[in-house]
Amino acid sequence: MAMLSRHHQFSTDSGDGAIQSEICGPSFLHYAERIDDGDTVIVYVSFDSLYPVVVKRGQTVSMRYGALRHEFIIGKPWGSRVSATAGYVWLLRPSSELWTRCLPKRTQIIYTPDIGMILQMLDVKPGSVICESGTGSGSLTHALGMAVYPSGHIYTHDIEESRIRKIEEEFRDHGLHTVITAMVQNVCEEGFFVQNACDGVFLDVPAPWEAIPYAAAAISFKRGGRLVSFSPCIEQVQRTCAVMRAMGFINVETVEIVNRTYRTTEFHKQSLADFEKNGDNTTVVVKDRNRKRKLEHSVSSANSDDSALWNSTVINAQVFPATQPTHTSYITHATMLPRPDQADML
Repeated sequence: MAMLSRHHQFSTDSGDGAIQSEICGPSFLHYAERIDDGDTVIVYVSFDSLYPVVVKRGQTVSMRYGALRHEFIIGKPWGSRVSATAGYVWLLRPSSELWTRCLPKRTQIIYTPDIGMILQMLDVKPGSVICESGTGSGSLTHALGMAVYPSGHIYTHDIEESRIRKIEEEFRDHGLHTVITAMVQNVCEEGFFVQNACDGVFLDVPAPWEAIPYAAAAISFKRGGRLVSFSPCIEQVQRTCAVMRAMGFINVETVEIVNRTYRTTEFHKQSLADFEKNGDNTTVVVKDRNRKRKLEHSVSSANSDDSALWNSTVINAQVFPATQPTHTSYITHATMLPRPDQADML
């Protein structure tokens, strides 16, 4: 086991110039105005259809709206609308949230609502040192890496070597390899790569109670830290909470996030007088702003009595999209206070 200090690997003493030189590469942290060769681009087709593309000259991305050559992407400003062979798409700057929506799924992943809560419960910030297990498809790992940049570090563990090798390639493509170290290791049997160094530990394993003693050893004795466990079954939660308390963790709490998104639709309704005069044949659902503008124009050319038809507007909220994937699980979090007496024994 390695023993590291809080700023074990990164330093900002050289000033903003050194940080900026590291940012100006093909990565999720690339803030140039235009897309460059080697950048990761999220090609947005629709709400539920996004394509992650590493831009390379000579290659082509195929999708629902036809094909798009990478040469037509390079040099475009972020957010541009471009024409593929069968329709328009948008070129979006990558973020951890967009990556979660379109990443190659090698395992079940953690979605954005849970990720937001996990980041808060771990108290992640630039400079934090966090241990994660397991890595899976890297959804949470990307969010953690971007949150601790530039002076922190993420140590992520998984028992499957093929997943680790693939996720290492993605970290290099996205420029996150400088703040994320991935390793093949069973934390329930071998513990974590570091000891007495972490500000927080995250567990997404079948038997988290087996890893809790190792998590306590990984958390800094002098600073203390946070522990968060993600489990789908309440029986796992009950056993995990018992072991957390036995190992000296305090403020043990469990929450569940159930996320749902909506869209609003405007209904323009006629008055009772117009209903009696014209019948129920003029109620309109406005699906988009262009349609609404056309309707308002037609109303303005009508007589004043008929225009009263459009004076009543109802806003209706609907669940959208109808199917909303989310991994509903229980998030159990706790705090380990500083243990100076144990630190003095090292």
